[in-house]
Amino acid sequence: MSTFLDLTNQLLRRLNEVEIAQADFPSVRGVQATAKDAIKNSIAKINQAEYEWPFNAVEHTQLLAVGQEDYSWPQYLKVADFNSFQLQASTSLGTQATQLKYIDRDTYYSQYKDLDDNAGPSGRGIPTIVAEGFGNGFTVTPSPDQAYTIKYRYYQTHNDLVAYGDLTRVPDTYDNVIIEGALMQMYMFRDNMEAAGISAQLFQQGVKEMQGILMNKYEAIRDTRISVNLNTKRVFI
Repeated sequence: MSTFLDLTNQLLRRLNEVEIAQADFPSVRGVQATAKDAIKNSIAKINQAEYEWPFNAVEHTQLLAVGQEDYSWPQYLKVADFNSFQLQASTSLGTQATQLKYIDRDTYYSQYKDLDDNAGPSGRGIPTIVAEGFGNGFTVTPSPDQAYTIKYRYYQTHNDLVAYGDLTRVPDTYDNVIIEGALMQMYMFRDNMEAAGISAQLFQQGVKEMQGILMNKYEAIRDTRISVNLNTKRVFI
């Protein structure tokens, strides 16, 4: 992945501006500071284009507390994959790896919450179900009676670049897309709307190409052709 400094200097070269030395990166002003902001904004726009960019996918491990059903999401979570929640195997706790079933929050409140609340701080069993929590988090039920561990996958928001060596999660292959998005903003800053429009088109095309390559994947293809038997006048579909 490209560093914040690398991307900013690529942008400055395209604009025929002075590049930034590593030691000066934290304190630059003027057009160089604007270039840093443009790179960050371009990456943010790419991340806003999809909820589930594969380069933002991560796995999280959560240690459950006895008697506690509700847990907060990690800080940079964008969207969780509820189909990925899995109780982890543990010899000491006598558990095997088991997928948690997802239910909606209303079902949890109507069928399970009273049972968990009545069990109190000791919990009532091994969690088998996960639901979206009330607010920023998720809920497991039955409330755990031991300190079980679960894992799940989620997609992060974009990481905010600060230091010169900070890495963007966008693959190097798409550095040109980041640069075009940043150029659009720099040209707008310079009131060059014609050049900004061209960069905007190239940026949008680049994002669509990313979506086509990274997002549009098909697990199976169904044959929809129709076969006609002219002798019997029967149609087979």
